[in-house]
Amino acid sequence: MKRCALEIGLFGLLLLTVAAWLLGHNFAGSWVVGCVLALTFVKGQWLIDQFMGLRRAPQWLRWIVSGWLLLVVGMTALFNM
Repeated sequence: MKRCALEIGLFGLLLLTVAAWLLGHNFAGSWVVGCVLALTFVKGQWLIDQFMGLRRAPQWLRWIVSGWLLLVVGMTALFNM
């Protein structure tokens, strides 16, 4: 991965993290949990594709890791809403 692309990716992840933190600490309600979990899913999928290098991996491997992420986010949503 090129250095510029890495820096842009890390900056994007930082922005998503700050947005989720601000949203979670300044608002209340079940819709906030949904928004924070959606941001978490986007961030997790971005990490899977870019930083774990699974963008060019076999499709079945991407589905397994993405399915695990969906399971974790879904279970968190189920127990927090």
